[in-house]
Amino acid sequence: MEELVSYRYVAKTLIAALAAMFLASPAYAHQDMEWMDYVSVSFGLTGVAQATSGNNYGEVKDQTDYAYSADVGFVGQIAEGHTLNLVLEAGEGDAAGDNIGSRAIPNYDAFISRTPDGETRMNVSQAYYEGTFFDGALLFAAGKMDHHSITDTNEYANDETSQFLNGLFVRSTGIVFSESPYYYGPTLALTVAPVDVVSLTYTYAKHDGDDFFSKGFQVAELALHPVFGEMAGNYRAGYLHQDNGFTDYKTGSQKANTGFFVSLDQAITGDVGLFFRYARQDDTLTENEVIGAISGGAQFGGALWGRETDTVGLAYGKVELNKDLVTENNDGESVFEAYYNVGINDHLALSADVQVFSNLERPDTRNVTVYGLRLQAGF
Repeated sequence: MEELVSYRYVAKTLIAALAAMFLASPAYAHQDMEWMDYVSVSFGLTGVAQATSGNNYGEVKDQTDYAYSADVGFVGQIAEGHTLNLVLEAGEGDAAGDNIGSRAIPNYDAFISRTPDGETRMNVSQAYYEGTFFDGALLFAAGKMDHHSITDTNEYANDETSQFLNGLFVRSTGIVFSESPYYYGPTLALTVAPVDVVSLTYTYAKHDGDDFFSKGFQVAELALHPVFGEMAGNYRAGYLHQDNGFTDYKTGSQKANTGFFVSLDQAITGDVGLFFRYARQDDTLTENEVIGAISGGAQFGGALWGRETDTVGLAYGKVELNKDLVTENNDGESVFEAYYNVGINDHLALSADVQVFSNLERPDTRNVTVYGLRLQAGF
C-alpha cells in the first residue's frame, strides 16, 4: 500500500510539473490551449484467454483462464527532441501462466497490480526523461522504465500484444536472465548511433531503492542494421552483468552473474521475415537453473493472401537447464507457437494462438497444448 501511495504521489507530481511547464511556456502565453500540441496521450488494452489441453497432472487439471492489462501513456515535449514520459498501468490474472509450471511463460503480457486487499489499482510503471542529441546520433534516457525492453529487441519477436505471446519469443530476460521483481526500475540508458548501420547501447538499472550505483543490472549491446537491396535486417549481440549477490554452488562464494545474447532479424521479402535469438548465462550459480535458451521463427504479412492488415507467426524454441541443479526431468522443455493476428481496424486486432509444450519438467504428462485468444485495442 505504501508503494502504491508513493506511485500515486509521483504521478500527480509529474503531471503537475508537465502542466506547469507547458502553461508557463512563452508559446502558451500567446495562444490559448497550445499546450495540447505538446502533449500526446495513448491508451492500450490487452485481453488474453488461454485454455490448456493434456494438463491433467496431480491436482492440476485442464482449465481456461484469463488476463488483462491496460495502460495509459503521456508524452510531453519540453523542447525539440526532449520529452517527459509517464505510463500508468494496471492488470489482473496471468491466463495459463500458473497452470502448467513451465519455464517459458505462456502469457508474457501478464501484469498483476492487485493489492493485498483484492483491489486492482493503476500503477506508475514508467516515468522518465528521454532526449536526442547531435541530430539523433545520441539518445539518453533516465528515470523509472522498462529497461529489459531497451536491448535484445527483434523486429518479428518482440511484442507480446501483437506478435508471439510466449516469453521465450519476446526476450531472453525472464526466461534465462532474471528480471526485476517489479519489472520496471530506475534506469539510465544511452544509445550512440554514429552512422545508420551501427548502434551501441548501454543500460544500467537497479532493482531496489538502495544505493543506485551499487550492484546494478548492466547491459551493453552492439547492433548492426544493414539493408540488402530493400530488405532491412538487425543483428544484435549483447553482454549482461548482474552484480547483486549470486552464489557459486561449487564454492559457496558470492559473485556476479554474467551472460550474453544475440538477437537477429532479417526481412526476406516485403512480407516475410525471419528471426533468431540465443542467450546463455553463468552455469556455476545456484540461482541459474536455466542456463540458456534458443529460438527462431518467421513472420508472414497478410498481403500474401490479400489481407494486408493481418500477420502470421511461427516459432520454435528450447530451454537449457543446469543438470547439476535440476537433477530430474532435465532435458529442457521446448515450445512451438503459431499465431494469426487479424487487423480488424486501425485500433483493434484479434489473435488466435496455439502453443505446444514438450518435455515439461515433471515425470508424467510432459506435453501440454495451450490454446489462446488475444484482443488488443490501442488509441
